[in-house]
Amino acid sequence: MIEHNFQIFPSVGIKTEQKLRMAKIHTWQDVLQKPQPVSISRSIWERMKRLIPQFQQACQNFDIRAINQFISSDFHWQLIPNFLGKIAYLDIETTGLSFPSSHITTIAVYDGEKVHDFVRHKNLGDFPAFIFQFPAIATFYGKGFDVPFIQSEMGIKLPQVHFDLCFLLRRIGLRGGLKKIEKKVGLIREETDGVDGYTAVILWRKYRKTQDLRYLETLLAYNNDDVINLEFLLYYAYNQLILRENIQISELILPKKAIPQPYHASREIVREVTRFK
Repeated sequence: MIEHNFQIFPSVGIKTEQKLRMAKIHTWQDVLQKPQPVSISRSIWERMKRLIPQFQQACQNFDIRAINQFISSDFHWQLIPNFLGKIAYLDIETTGLSFPSSHITTIAVYDGEKVHDFVRHKNLGDFPAFIFQFPAIATFYGKGFDVPFIQSEMGIKLPQVHFDLCFLLRRIGLRGGLKKIEKKVGLIREETDGVDGYTAVILWRKYRKTQDLRYLETLLAYNNDDVINLEFLLYYAYNQLILRENIQISELILPKKAIPQPYHASREIVREVTRFK
């Protein structure tokens, strides 16, 4: 997908990109293999030919520093096909809205095959080493909340290419919170329907007070639903964006798969905590 984009190159805007397409230059490979069109200046053409191998190598090697240097964050969504299978779908639950007055309770990471849970007072310290295995992360409003919270509390930087579904979905007209958008696109939660960020705080407090594992497992099931659903939303946002941009490439197809849910919500506990809303 990214190899159809010429606006990432210096001095190339929409008009120059249109001229390239009119000259039947549609991909970076076309630039390398075809003669310079008369409508494109020699300086722009030679600059693209010089930079393309560097850009290609950065994408192939998942060189995050180079990608962030070469490619504006506005175009990072076009890298999604390059990173499939190497994306960590990430979501945190906390005791409040900001550190240090609040802290992280659980972090869920879905790697496309399996969910991994990190829990305060148990294995939360294992999270940094785990997340650095991934060159890309996907979140919902993670740029505004999850990532700054993690970086503040844990003292680490998350340098990965970041696909924030909140902002990508806004580009196609889908606004609101994660649960609202899920319903709009047909995603149905069964066990954790009715649980939200507010009740997630209650679940953690109840668990810490009673040590009843049903509260913790319901919280983890909710957190896990968040990250599993992010994968569907990533594919959905990407496909809608290429339609909106009228880019003539194939849509991504989310493979059908059974995703093991390591924890299950107690409906009794869900009824208990949702009555506080």
